[in-house]
Amino acid sequence: MSVFNNFLYRAVALLVACGLWLTAQGFRSVEQSLDVPIVIDDLPADLVVMTQSVGEINLTIEGSRAAVRSAEKNLLRYPISLDGAKAGERTFPVPRDRLNALLPRGASVLARSPSTVVIELEPIISKRLPVRVDWAGEPPPGYQVTRVSVEPKEVALEGARRTLWRLREVVTDRLDVSRLRAPTVQQVPLSLDLAYVWRAGEDRGKPVRVEVQIERSPAEDERS
Repeated sequence: MSVFNNFLYRAVALLVACGLWLTAQGFRSVEQSLDVPIVIDDLPADLVVMTQSVGEINLTIEGSRAAVRSAEKNLLRYPISLDGAKAGERTFPVPRDRLNALLPRGASVLARSPSTVVIELEPIISKRLPVRVDWAGEPPPGYQVTRVSVEPKEVALEGARRTLWRLREVVTDRLDVSRLRAPTVQQVPLSLDLAYVWRAGEDRGKPVRVEVQIERSPAEDERS
């Protein structure tokens, strides 16, 4: 009976020790650095974000191991609302109390960088621009390009005012005519790789229709 009691006491003591160790591990204060991406919410439909000073907030948080692990798993974004914002440069503070509100119980912010986020907003305007075919190369000997046309001749664009104002035309991707011996019609994408300008309307993303007229040169016809 005494052997059984001795074993039972040891087992209970071991369980209590394990419980105390786990509790200590769960509540011991630790520090952890986190990079939290900034997410823009409620951007007005008539504005575009031109520049943003930073893309994420670096946090140093303190708390129990369990709270810190929870923060690493769940603190996936730092939202900035642009509801009601106007064009121009806006500065948004990153208050410590707001960050603490995003953390789980048992964790708090020791430091954050930066303390403000600067966002520049530009109005969106619309504009129609002519399309120019960017063709290159020389046709095979004895042939000549007599006409290059595109349909549609103009396209509607939208984008940041300062960028779109400077544009005078839209260019297609380069079309190589060096192997053409007969008239051809091809679908060619527009070379529109500007970050703050895009094609508007139902034709967004559609290629344009390019027609190339190529004929035998008069000198070649005379020789034949």
